[in-house]
Amino acid sequence: MSHSIIRKFSFFAVLAVCVLSCIPVFILLVGAITGKYELMECLEGTLKEQGNTFFFLFPSYPTLRGFIELLLDQPEFYVVFWNSVKLTSLIIFGQIFFSVPAAWGFSRWHGKLSSLLFYLYTILMLLPFQVTMLSNYIVIDGMGVLDTHAAVILPAVFSTFPVFVIYRSFIGIKDEIFEAFSLESRSKWKMFWNIGIPLALPGIKSAVLLSVIEYWNMIEQPLLFLKTPSLWPFSIYIPAISYDNVQYIFVFSLMVLIPMILIILGCRDDISNGIGTVVLKK
Repeated sequence: MSHSIIRKFSFFAVLAVCVLSCIPVFILLVGAITGKYELMECLEGTLKEQGNTFFFLFPSYPTLRGFIELLLDQPEFYVVFWNSVKLTSLIIFGQIFFSVPAAWGFSRWHGKLSSLLFYLYTILMLLPFQVTMLSNYIVIDGMGVLDTHAAVILPAVFSTFPVFVIYRSFIGIKDEIFEAFSLESRSKWKMFWNIGIPLALPGIKSAVLLSVIEYWNMIEQPLLFLKTPSLWPFSIYIPAISYDNVQYIFVFSLMVLIPMILIILGCRDDISNGIGTVVLKK
């Protein structure tokens, strides 16, 4: 009986956490279809620091005017949106190009130097951006790419986190598989391409998807390295929007949230399988 009560309590506790986690998204959706003046009235206490702030389950006069204005009358939305797409895409492609071979090298090269380098990789992965931002700034300034997209892309391309995740997938491949392949071919490249990548694909997908989520919403890097507004991603542009048009902020935020929702819904199995594989092989 006690076991059944614990299961029910756990279920309702998890359900409550899920509902609370969805409240910000629900508020964002309701705010996006609420008129400007109704929103200003509801958020008066927050925006003007006087009066009351309240919200509602459904607006009195729902409207799609905010979406029409954003998509047809606000060209800056497309500028910052595609800036975010460009930055995220190039970072992910760069990480795949460098992280997969690096993780493969760590998994196949065993020795004191390899262990030391991987240990340093782990330390760098644990360091927050605030610790390394000064050194990054000095290097980027010295390269002459400050206030360009390269200033954001280059440091992120060599992030250590994807290497760590993919490495755990590579070392989980049994040695017997490599030995069997060696009987047919001694090519290291073929072993990497035909054995390593297919068997480590769940970890690679997981690393890619987690990086997409991280760099789609990055703030510190573009805030520090990009000064020209036309180069900004949406994560920097949204806080700069005036509160005079609060509906625009709601609609803008919802539009840039939709791609991540679609990615998470479509790839949640890949993320869970990849992370689960890494944990089980740890």
